[in-house]
Amino acid sequence: MREFDNEGPRSEGPPVVWAGPEFGPALVVIDPTGAAKHDDLPATWRELAASHQVAWCRLPASRDSVEDIEDVLETFADRQTRVDVVAGGDACVAAVTLAGQFDDMVRSVLLVDPSPDTPRAPNARVVARSQEVPGDRVPAPLPLGHPDVVAGVVTALAEADQAAANPT
Repeated sequence: MREFDNEGPRSEGPPVVWAGPEFGPALVVIDPTGAAKHDDLPATWRELAASHQVAWCRLPASRDSVEDIEDVLETFADRQTRVDVVAGGDACVAAVTLAGQFDDMVRSVLLVDPSPDTPRAPNARVVARSQEVPGDRVPAPLPLGHPDVVAGVVTALAEADQAAANPT
């Protein structure tokens, strides 16, 4: 599995930022760019943190990124918590791979601008993509705090909740 760069200004701060209620559904966010540097989620995620425990894994701040994510997933496994994983860019490969190791508890893997080598998985889906248009100020991959990402995550979670409530 790929190791992530832990050099530069985004490498400061905690490797994992926790927010939201301790029990209930959880979101594990695997962020290759290291947002949430100041131990607080991006403002766009605050509404999601009201209903989900969020573990924001900041890969640039982690010395052992894959092991740190496994520790977070093991914490939720011990609590028997349902988890949805969100990842962007280069972290999508690790997200799909790790979700496969915890497939009994990971409901979905929500991807943002996945790299071409991201493996396919039945529970994985793309929730946001960069728009390659002239004048676009946000290059790929979209930051996970981007409003389009949050909107895609909210929609995917609502659809998964509805599917679980109305199995066919």
